[in-house]
Amino acid sequence: MFGRRNKNDNLWKLEYIDSVYKIYDWDKNLTGYFFPNYDIDIHEHEDDKSLADHEIEDKIIEQMNKEKKSVKGGNLMLPMIKLQLLDNNEGIHLDYVISSLEENAQRTRIWKQWIEDNRQEFKIIGSSVYTAREDRNILSIVLGVDSDMMLGEKELGNTLKPILDRLHRDELI
Repeated sequence: MFGRRNKNDNLWKLEYIDSVYKIYDWDKNLTGYFFPNYDIDIHEHEDDKSLADHEIEDKIIEQMNKEKKSVKGGNLMLPMIKLQLLDNNEGIHLDYVISSLEENAQRTRIWKQWIEDNRQEFKIIGSSVYTAREDRNILSIVLGVDSDMMLGEKELGNTLKPILDRLHRDELI
């Protein structure tokens, strides 16, 4: 009753840092990132001619987040597969390489099918795969989400909760 986590509690916590939202799970593990589509025109906001364009943009984005403005979607970046094949100083047994590639190909197919099956419900308008900056062995998937969202850690957390919950339930994150 008291002090217990209800299964319906929000498992996800967002932290806003420098125009991006980091997504953490219930154990405080970094799970992914959300990049809102700020869609700003800096020329409409040229208050201070002494600032560079990127400084004006940063200022506008900070203000939008403080005021919890509405945005039209964004990009959700999550880990997709871990290759465990790159940057090894010693040789890797060929059977291990084949097994790893087959497992990761299967997981990639599962991701592709998940996107196809859930595209409409979660308004996924596209996806791309990138090598993670922190670990070249990890491929990250970026899902373009096209729905109206209110900025703010709690607000975006509530908006992203359904897709994060489904990905977790389906064992993709």
